[in-house]
Amino acid sequence: MQYKGLFWSAVVRAILSLRRDQGKAEAADTTGLAALNELETGLTQQSQLEQLLTALCPPADRHLLGRSLIGYFDFNKMGNLVVYAMATRNIQAAMACFVPRAQQLFHSEVALTKDDEAPTVALQWQASNSALIDDLQIYFLFALFRHLAGRHFDFSAIGSPHDAAGSLLAPLSQSKRLQDTQIHLRFASEWCLRPSFYHSQAIEKLLAPTLSQTEVPSIKQSLHNVFAKAEAPARIRAEWVAEQMGQTESGLRRLLRSHNIAFSAMLKEYIHDKSCQKLLGGSKTDDTAVELGFSDRRSFERSFKEFSGISAGQLRQLGNRLRFHKGNHSLLEIVDNLPPLPATIQSLVAMDDDNMTLKSVVKLVSKDPIFQAHVMSKASKAIYGSAPENLEQAIGRNLGLSNIKQLAVLFAAQQQLTAQCRHNDVEKLTDAMLLCLPVFNAIEAEHSSQLAVTEELRQIMLFSTLSLFLVFHDKCLFVDGVMRTWDEAEDFAHFVAQVSEEFGICLYGATSLMLLRWGFQSSINQQLWKLCQAIEAPASAGVAGKILTTQNVSFTASAMSEQHSEAVLATLPPAAIARVSTVLQQWKG
Repeated sequence: MQYKGLFWSAVVRAILSLRRDQGKAEAADTTGLAALNELETGLTQQSQLEQLLTALCPPADRHLLGRSLIGYFDFNKMGNLVVYAMATRNIQAAMACFVPRAQQLFHSEVALTKDDEAPTVALQWQASNSALIDDLQIYFLFALFRHLAGRHFDFSAIGSPHDAAGSLLAPLSQSKRLQDTQIHLRFASEWCLRPSFYHSQAIEKLLAPTLSQTEVPSIKQSLHNVFAKAEAPARIRAEWVAEQMGQTESGLRRLLRSHNIAFSAMLKEYIHDKSCQKLLGGSKTDDTAVELGFSDRRSFERSFKEFSGISAGQLRQLGNRLRFHKGNHSLLEIVDNLPPLPATIQSLVAMDDDNMTLKSVVKLVSKDPIFQAHVMSKASKAIYGSAPENLEQAIGRNLGLSNIKQLAVLFAAQQQLTAQCRHNDVEKLTDAMLLCLPVFNAIEAEHSSQLAVTEELRQIMLFSTLSLFLVFHDKCLFVDGVMRTWDEAEDFAHFVAQVSEEFGICLYGATSLMLLRWGFQSSINQQLWKLCQAIEAPASAGVAGKILTTQNVSFTASAMSEQHSEAVLATLPPAAIARVSTVLQQWKG
């Protein structure tokens, strides 16, 4: 059995801090400090954890440790589930969020029962082979419930198959100790609704979406941590990974299937995330192929292009261009430190288009109240028809299922990067991205052979300018120059060209860095590369030219001055001007 995550790391940190203050630091403490990383990444077996905790909590010291350890527990370092639980309104609310997800922290499921006659509440779970591990889990719940209900909270009874002597709780709790086959905690029901003075609606609202996550991210992280141990990632085999995780190969594959994870896809994503870092950092393609364990350059090139949609040479060329211009390395640092997409957005993007239904999308979006409000706001714009009465109408009738994924990614970028964006109206930027699709349809409606708006074209239209969040980022070393260029630009096309000429940045190439970071692969990056080429040949026709024209109209009209907007509209055919003007009026209405 493995113990994972921030929970046990925080427990060990608390013990280390207490031991330091008690003047007991010795070799075991150095070992404990060195073990924190593996604890956090989920690669610690029960025997290893028990050995570590026993060294830090020898029986002779447990009474002294138990008396003070509660003051060293830092719930904020134990992960989102614990932070959410500590911010709830009472113990009942904390148990409602903790019990269904207890395996994220403990080694087994936790059952909750109520006895209305007593009246008492009981928590019960399978005991482990380690008395100390079980004791610390009990101690944690005791500390959490005292945090919520006050220092007088206590269990009425604690059942355990382990010897009660030397329990960490002995100095703090007056509870009756019972012999039981499982861990069994009982306390009076009156404690459940005692209000907590630490209740925070803001924290509940912020973290509620993360509680809908399954264990998939932690499983993925565990795989990544094992991959990182290999000297040649391209030669990793499932059998070796299973061995590192203490499982059989068949057991590992069953686990991955149960979470809808493909081992080969996970490995390829890891390998090419590493290859992107190396190529952008200046490593030669041949050297990168060797370092990653490919048999030769050709097999690496083929695999990389299949994954990313562009060649290794093209990505390296982008990296060279970024490094050539002073300050552009800051963009690579910003991309490296981008937060992952939120859980709700990841789940939405991962949905299979063929099996995606209105019901499933509404159910997912409704778990994220902030995103839900954003959807309702955008769907209420006149361009989408009458204002929706509920989320079903907003998605199914107004926005359309086909657009919801793109809206989700734009929303995530806006939410995560607004605080660092120097542009004074971020919503205008994302509105311009959303406006591109209806403007494109209005322009193309003049032609009988109107381009079919495929999923790929929709993504390019909406995502290709996401790198504006990079060049307007307050950590971008040339952001002042970009802001000046924006203010002085005649229109959006002029801004894009000036950024390319003056700072060596192709906005579309920089966007590919963001999308690769967020897991978007293959075809969309091919199209972004074509847009890079189209910037250098402004008169280019074809789909790339049409997209650039659409973006010029959308951004100039909704995010720049009206004077410039009229000049851009004048370049369109008369019939298209009328249609686009109607679209713009509906958008603003």
